[in-house]
Order: sequence, then C-alpha cells, then structure tokens
Amino acid sequence: MPGVSIRPSDFVAGGAVPVDRNLLWKECRFALFDYTRKTGEVVATTCAARITFQDDDGNEYVQHYSASDPERFQPSADGKTLEAVGSAAALSQSSNFYILLNALVSAGFPEDKLEEDISTLDGLYAHHIGVPEPKRSGLARQAPAEGTVERERVISVPDNILKLPWEGKKGAKAAAKGKTAASGTQPSGDVVAEAVAIATALLEDSDSVTRQQVATKAIRDKRPDLAKIVYQDEFQVALLAGGMSLDGEDITQS
Repeated sequence: MPGVSIRPSDFVAGGAVPVDRNLLWKECRFALFDYTRKTGEVVATTCAARITFQDDDGNEYVQHYSASDPERFQPSADGKTLEAVGSAAALSQSSNFYILLNALVSAGFPEDKLEEDISTLDGLYAHHIGVPEPKRSGLARQAPAEGTVERERVISVPDNILKLPWEGKKGAKAAAKGKTAASGTQPSGDVVAEAVAIATALLEDSDSVTRQQVATKAIRDKRPDLAKIVYQDEFQVALLAGGMSLDGEDITQS
C-alpha cells in the first residue's frame, strides 16, 4: 500500500463535512462507529455505512452514516453487507443511512440497482449538498464546549448523479461540468415561497408532512436551494404566514 503524505500542505481539515462539491464514492463499507467524547469516553456505538469520498482536488473525507443499533444488525466480516442479529428484518427510516439513500434515489439512482452489497456503490460520482441531521431524542452526543453554541449537524447527500458506478469514465468530467453548472442556474423568484408551495402540495394528500419529505421533493426536482431553505427560520415564518404550523419536523395545516 502507498504511504500517506505527511506534508502539512497536503493535510485537510479534520471533521469537515464535504458539501457543495463533486464527490467520488471511493469505498463503501459497513462498520461499527463509536461516538466518543474528547476525553476518550465512548457514549454510544452504532452500525454505520462508512463511505470514503474524494473531491475533484484529490482530498478524501470519511463519513459515517448511522444505519442501525448494533443489537439489531452487525457488519459482515468483509464490511460489504449487514447481518441481522436475532429476529431483525429491516432497517429503520429514522437513520442517517436512510436519508443518504433516499437522497440518492431522488437524485436519479435506480432503486432496483441497490443491492445488499454496499460495495456496488464504489465508483459512484455525484454532486453533494448538505442537509441538517434530524434531531433525535435519546441519542447521546458530545456536549458543546463551555461558552460555545452547538452547531447544527449537517449530512452530506447527493443531489445530482454525474456517473453511475457501472458507467465508464469517458465523459464524466464533461457531465460534471454541465450538471454542476445547471444546478447553479436557478429560476428567479422567492425560493422560500417555492419551498412553501411544495409543502402545500404535499399536504393536499396527507394530514401532515415532514421537512425531510419537502427537502426530498426539492432534491428530486433538482432544486437543492429549496432543500436548504426548508431547514432555515425563514421557512417556518413563511409556513405560519401561509396558514401552516411546524412542530419539530412535522408540518400541518393550522
């Protein structure tokens, strides 16, 4: 295996979440991941999808997407699949791994091509945006340092697929250039109002929807700007003005 450069100029910022850039999915595996305090104390362990991304400048980022309680599912010996523990049968929609895959499908990945073997996603090339991680009660997290405010946690998810894993490299750079440029060209208008319009349309078929559902619809419509607005204060204000209410993640008609 080649060595890793120890030149300071080659280092990247630790813990950075790669968003608003094109990313190659270099290696996708399942692994156990420990949530650890700065003191070294492990406060929780999850079974996660560990994905190594590489951006167009050659920087690598390892991201863990929580998938399941280790008491329900465990990674296989090679990390390519998940193995059920006991009677567990399916993964939960409340995980970050679900948010990642849901965004992947919304970006255009054919769902029937998703297999049990996560390594089949090696080689995927996509443009990524950041969406806030849903707040979950009972999940142990490292407390912010004294005198600081806890930052909103962001998940890196794809909004444009530039090359599918089974496609060749030919034309990938051209596709990336074209699709990235297209994603940055948005029609004029009030993006907050457009996001509220999505929520209103979804509520026509349901008593309530979640912000994630609104963001997913925006990503499916190739509107990452709307997906980001859904998690900002301006969106909640606009919902109230439009006769709707927001309780945590749930949007309902007032």
